[in-house]
Amino acid sequence: MNLALVFYSWAVFSARRNGLHRKHLLLFGFGLLCDYLGTHLMLLYGLSTGVVPEWHILVGIASLSGMAFHLLLAFVAAMVSRTEGVNRLFHRVSLIIYSGWLIAFLTGSVAGISGK
Repeated sequence: MNLALVFYSWAVFSARRNGLHRKHLLLFGFGLLCDYLGTHLMLLYGLSTGVVPEWHILVGIASLSGMAFHLLLAFVAAMVSRTEGVNRLFHRVSLIIYSGWLIAFLTGSVAGISGK
C-alpha cells in the first residue's frame, strides 16, 4: 500500500506540476497495480485471521474504482493532446479522486492498527 501511495502521489502531483505526459500513465498504472495487490493481500490476511472490517471493504472498493477511473481519465486526457479544457478538468477531478483515495488509505491504516 505504501508503494501505491508513492506512485499515485508522484503521478498526481507531477502531472499537475509538469502537465500530463505518457510517463504519468505508467505511474498511475503502477499505483493502481500496487493498490490492487495490497488490497488483495490484506483481504486474504483478514480472512485468514477473521478480522475483516466490513466498512473498510466498501471504502476500499470505492477507492480502487476511483483509481481505475482516474487511470482511464488520464489515458483519455493524454490522448486528446493537451487540450487546455481537458487538462484543467483532469487536474480538478484528479485532486478529488486522490483525496478520496487518501481518505481510504488513512482509514485502512486506522482499521489495521485498531484491528476493527
